[in-house]
Amino acid sequence: MALTTTFTTNPVKTIIVRETASTNTANNNITGGPAYIHTVEIDNASFGTDVYVKLYDAASATVGTTEAELVLFVKANAKRSFQFFPGLQFATGVTMATTTTAGQAGTTAPGDPPEVWLVLSETAS
Repeated sequence: MALTTTFTTNPVKTIIVRETASTNTANNNITGGPAYIHTVEIDNASFGTDVYVKLYDAASATVGTTEAELVLFVKANAKRSFQFFPGLQFATGVTMATTTTAGQAGTTAPGDPPEVWLVLSETAS
């Protein structure tokens, strides 16, 4: 895992998150607080396993126990972008994890973790 979070303030407060190897270990509170999710890009193009990126409206999460607000599916050897307009509001914070098993209880880590990008904005100035 190599998580990078970039905050910009001009012209709007934008948060760009890049996780180069998203796994079943939760990246807790990647935004540092409330945010709107506008775009999620999942690059699973080089890997032969389907993945599920789970996004939690929480400062921290336990994968397989905490209920995900959103679960995004990407087939093996594929890349997908998801856009949300208006943005999806996460009132507490954004926590992210990736598994190879569907459903809330899925906890299996991908052997070859995908790269995940998120574009968000802060909910308050």
